[in-house]
Amino acid sequence: MNLFNRAIGGAVILFLLVLITYLGRIPLAVGVMVFSFVGLHEIKEALARIDIKLPIKLLYLINTLIMLAAFVNNSDLYIISLVLSVLCMMIYIIFRPKYSLYDGFATSFVLLYVSFLMSHILRIKDINYVWLLYITAWGSDTFAYLVGSTMGRHKFESIKHISPNKTIEGSVGGIVGAIFLNVIFVREFGLGVKLYELVIFTIIAAILSQIGDLIASYIKRKTGVKDFGHIIPGHGGILDRFDSMLFIAPVLYLFSVL
Repeated sequence: MNLFNRAIGGAVILFLLVLITYLGRIPLAVGVMVFSFVGLHEIKEALARIDIKLPIKLLYLINTLIMLAAFVNNSDLYIISLVLSVLCMMIYIIFRPKYSLYDGFATSFVLLYVSFLMSHILRIKDINYVWLLYITAWGSDTFAYLVGSTMGRHKFESIKHISPNKTIEGSVGGIVGAIFLNVIFVREFGLGVKLYELVIFTIIAAILSQIGDLIASYIKRKTGVKDFGHIIPGHGGILDRFDSMLFIAPVLYLFSVL
């Protein structure tokens, strides 16, 4: 039953992402903004378990501002939105005695982790590049699991307190697998990207994908949650599915404007 639920949940989220991406920038923007609101709620609930309070209504407002500025895709406007967001957050925290210094630091982290990173998906003008986001994240994760579970022998000792089953072979397999899939995609759909540029991007992006997964695992271990949410049967919450993509998005944006 768990395997069935996981398969259904995976199919649903895959269908939604493919659908909103295929329909164009506006449906994608709406979808990403909804996902970001859910992600903020999920991380607020997780941090609440270790007595960290977030000004969630303010975060929702700031998140809306950043997402809209990212969609308009004017660099000056985007920077202004970030500066205003940080200033508003600091002023709000300072003048509300119920929030501690730790709450302020946590709010800053959440602003960067969810809103800032995810907003870069909306900064990508050519939506064809967004497919590389999904392919790199899921390709790296899938190949890392397959190679690690079948050929993994050497574990990462430095991160065993976060993810004890991560292996060097699995990590390398994830990078190679992502390169393989991206090369096939670019050749089939012709993005006009040079092969060496694609390989360099994929190596960096696949490494960041694995780092994103580790950071999410670290947060979950520290807060004592198994999953960030339960919105996706068998897969947890939105952040459980987007943890790898969050760190790829800014690099993909830069890659798309080269």
